[in-house]
Amino acid sequence: MNAEFIQNLPTAEQAIARLRELGMPRRNNELWSFFPVAKIPTPEFMGTDFATAPKTSPAAASANQETDFAALLPIANQARPMIREIVPGAAEMAMLKCNNDFGHTVLDIGKGAKVSLEILDNKVTHDIAAERFDINVGENADVEIFFANPACDLPLRFRHFNINQAAGANVRFSSICKDTAIGRVSVECHLKGEGANFDYRSLHVLDGEASQHSRLTIYHEAPHTTSTQLARNLLSGSARVSYDGSVIVGYDCTGVNSSQLVNTILLSEDASVSVKPVLKIYHDDVECTHGNTVGELDAEQMFYLVSRGIPKKSAQEMLMRSFAQETFLPLPDSPAKKRLMSSL
Repeated sequence: MNAEFIQNLPTAEQAIARLRELGMPRRNNELWSFFPVAKIPTPEFMGTDFATAPKTSPAAASANQETDFAALLPIANQARPMIREIVPGAAEMAMLKCNNDFGHTVLDIGKGAKVSLEILDNKVTHDIAAERFDINVGENADVEIFFANPACDLPLRFRHFNINQAAGANVRFSSICKDTAIGRVSVECHLKGEGANFDYRSLHVLDGEASQHSRLTIYHEAPHTTSTQLARNLLSGSARVSYDGSVIVGYDCTGVNSSQLVNTILLSEDASVSVKPVLKIYHDDVECTHGNTVGELDAEQMFYLVSRGIPKKSAQEMLMRSFAQETFLPLPDSPAKKRLMSSL
């Protein structure tokens, strides 16, 4: 077990102190620019005077400098951590499911291990659920993390992932969201070793009043690291999606390659998407790109299908399915790809 990795995790006392220091999320905080922060209930441990009250423990508050409310919330609520070590060279498949409304999972994945992790929903009846995953990935390990759960109407859900990757480690993170309420997935990925690769793919298929938000921060901290972000959205009704993706390339990190692309199809006039790409690059010899497209189903393709006798509704469904499938086609054959494709 990586002792340093475990020791750096905040305690409940530290998390509460830090949250009281930060205060509740606000729209003027760049981490929460697009999120309906008024929907977040104030936890009891925050009190009513957290903005001006003395810090619970200055030493504890300074011990951990997390800035994301969602990352600290499960720990502050004393979620009992599930800590698991996967030994070097192991080959494992696992399903992870939180047993209550606040969960904390800690995984230390050994060198050269091959791991497939599916995250299942726990459809609790409370007003809010929050999960945190701390994942340390050893050298040359290959890890896939994915979820494609049935639509959930849980009023408010947070999922936060903190991922550290050693040299040559490969992580694929893939998800499908069809939830009908408010949710936020945040990922902080540190590419600490040369040759590490992080691949992120997400698909939102939303209708009604659904409001789903993604926040990614990828730190390239070693030379010749790569990252890919591909997010696709199919939005109907008054559904809303936001994508806030940051890539930070450190000094002396030559040969970094990073790409970010967000594609959205709006199926109604009231659906909306907000995208904020951020690139902070402190080295010249890198290749970093970002792009964003928003539109409707292709009119020419629709005309072609309908002119050959395919009903309009069926033609729309065919184009939407193709758009969704293209998100995950580049994935290698694996449990993740099989599960994701079967849920479309």
